[in-house]
Amino acid sequence: MRIPNYLRLAPSGIWHFRQRLSSHQVRKTGKHEVTRSLGTRDLLTAQRRALDLVQAYAQTLTVRGLSVFVARDGVLSADEIARAIALGYKVIRHPDGTVEVEASGKEDHGFAMDALERIGPLDQEPYYQELMRVAKKAESQRVLPAPDPASKIPVIAIGKAVTQWLAEIKSSTRPKTFKIKTTAVEGFAKQYGEKSSLKDAGRIDVGNWVQALRAGGLQTPTIVNKCSYLRGFFDWAKARGYYPPFAKDENPASGQVVYGTREKRKRRALGFKPFTNEQIQALYEAKTMEKGLSESARWGAWIGLYTGARVAEVGQLTLADFIEVDGIPCIRITDEGEGQSVKSEVSIRTIPVHPKLVELGLLKRVAELRKADEKRLFPKVKVGGVNGPGNLVEQGFQPSCGSGGG
Repeated sequence: MRIPNYLRLAPSGIWHFRQRLSSHQVRKTGKHEVTRSLGTRDLLTAQRRALDLVQAYAQTLTVRGLSVFVARDGVLSADEIARAIALGYKVIRHPDGTVEVEASGKEDHGFAMDALERIGPLDQEPYYQELMRVAKKAESQRVLPAPDPASKIPVIAIGKAVTQWLAEIKSSTRPKTFKIKTTAVEGFAKQYGEKSSLKDAGRIDVGNWVQALRAGGLQTPTIVNKCSYLRGFFDWAKARGYYPPFAKDENPASGQVVYGTREKRKRRALGFKPFTNEQIQALYEAKTMEKGLSESARWGAWIGLYTGARVAEVGQLTLADFIEVDGIPCIRITDEGEGQSVKSEVSIRTIPVHPKLVELGLLKRVAELRKADEKRLFPKVKVGGVNGPGNLVEQGFQPSCGSGGG
């Protein structure tokens, strides 16, 4: 293997760096060359260390008229090298190993030739040229660290974000539900600090809020509902770019409340239960349905029984929701009309009208209401009422039959 001319092996086996000085530098320093121990017996390690020194000396040699200090061991100090680079010529190294030095005038040209005299042999070394090619390739393939996504998230006060969220959901949320959501999310914002940055709110802050709710005497089911509304708020904030991205299960408000074994047992014993067949027969007995029950309540009860629709879905029905599909009369549950909404996307559905409802005269009622130029199945229902469109049916049914599950 050819040994570069800037390396010398001492009798001790330690490699040394050697750099000849230009005539200009000889006059300045009185030395013909500088040497320095590279502190290694390994040739490849010595070459790498020497190339760093070669680079510094090559740039230093281009300095015009600079009085360079040479230490006792013949090595330039770091400060002197920095000054040399700052005041020196512009040295341009090309990928093919050739070198250009910027010069102006004869005197500058002389200094430049001295520099090229020293730099040229180095750049012609095959090993040096290979290192330069490898370094250039590595630089072109270097992957810059991805910017922190959190740094691009704007700082917005949580109180301001809550106001914006409520404004966006108001038109698509029932008044009663809207009030409940407002109370829950505004309660968290107040606990956290309405002027505090939304993007800094985390699981610990939500946990502190949950503890405060428990200390206030709220039961687990109520807290679970409040956390569900807060989850919706954080999902919205993430979608708007106000909060750092998170996986579906990493919403700050998720998993904050867990039912204990005793609470689960209590819910099974005292929670809502489906009606038994005997109870349903008692509720829908002819005498019960006819005695003191309004027409709207009767139809609401019958439709709920034979469609399984929620009371609010029944109360919001319009005459346009009664359609035919392949000749079969159907009821459409949708959120397209004024004052209509569904609990979720899967709640939008089309249900065949049960023969019993036809027998009871539901389709005749729809035809009569259309002739009267009505728009809704229950014309007296209040669109936008606090308790929703099902309130009319519930109020008419409760005095006779009482409240119950199902």
